[in-house]
Amino acid sequence: MKTAIDVPDARGTYVLIAWLAQTRRLEIGSLGAHEITPGFYVYVGSAHGEGGLQARVGHYLESTAEPHWHIDYLLQCAEPTEIWFAVDDAKLERDWVELFESAKQFRVPIRRFGASDYHRSRSSHLFYSKRPPSFRCFQEQVLQTFDGIEVRQCVLTKAD
Repeated sequence: MKTAIDVPDARGTYVLIAWLAQTRRLEIGSLGAHEITPGFYVYVGSAHGEGGLQARVGHYLESTAEPHWHIDYLLQCAEPTEIWFAVDDAKLERDWVELFESAKQFRVPIRRFGASDYHRSRSSHLFYSKRPPSFRCFQEQVLQTFDGIEVRQCVLTKAD
């Protein structure tokens, strides 16, 4: 069964939300082994290549035998539930990461996860919360922080 997505093929920045039901131990490429706990995982990324947001998110939602990106390892056991995104040529990924870093609800579960492009950074593009993240709160933060950036939400559903 495939997951239906309604995101454009334009360039942009996205937040992928996934839910994990039970504790798992994951071997994540060069990051090594990590125990991940039940709850919500928020991954921030950008899609500025061929096919834009639709191609990148579509990759995550298809099952892959060999994981390519860090998030592929997590999605082997966590269920994607939502995509939040903004269509824009500007690369907002680092800025959105900072919004989650400063939010009290979230903590970083694995350092450098998804941040291999930033060689000197010890930060992460993955955040954890016991509670479901709020799209409305994130949307308001983006509106207050970035002029003219509109964030949209895509709730993921299983397609027959």
